[in-house]
Amino acid sequence: MEASAPQAGAAGRGLVEFADVEKSYDGRTFAVTRMNLSVARGEFLTLLGPSGSGKTTTLNMLAGFERPTHGTIALEGQPVDRLPPYQRNIGMVFQNYALFPHMTVEENVGFPLSVRQVSKADIATRVGRALDMVRLRQFGERRPAQLSGGQQQRVALARALVFEPSLVLMDEPLGAL
Repeated sequence: MEASAPQAGAAGRGLVEFADVEKSYDGRTFAVTRMNLSVARGEFLTLLGPSGSGKTTTLNMLAGFERPTHGTIALEGQPVDRLPPYQRNIGMVFQNYALFPHMTVEENVGFPLSVRQVSKADIATRVGRALDMVRLRQFGERRPAQLSGGQQQRVALARALVFEPSLVLMDEPLGAL
């Protein structure tokens, strides 16, 4: 994906900043080339392109699941290129949901809170609120395999929002709804 977008503000002032970001998996072919992008707080951005154009790779680099081959990525003016995903305060809804099959819906939604060592009482409250938001509280004790694709996707959305991230990334989040 080669991208350049109008700057949302002065350099270094966006919530998200990509500066000359490139990603290659083999050292020869680039999935993302010369990505320069500034996204302001409150802005809604959609990446459109054909399959294989680098949309998912771009999201994965921002979330911390992939590292850029070149360039820098900053959140709120701070470089995050070497920061692990759990320290970026980013919620992610994956294209394939990425739900844990051995966990209940409630456990899946509460997982980001448990890794952040939130108290069990607070987890229960926040999970209930998140499941109410996606209208799935009555399915809290079920496992992902017992849900439809659309329900699984709503669980993934609740999990991405339950810890109140500063940024939410969605990789084809409405495909099953």
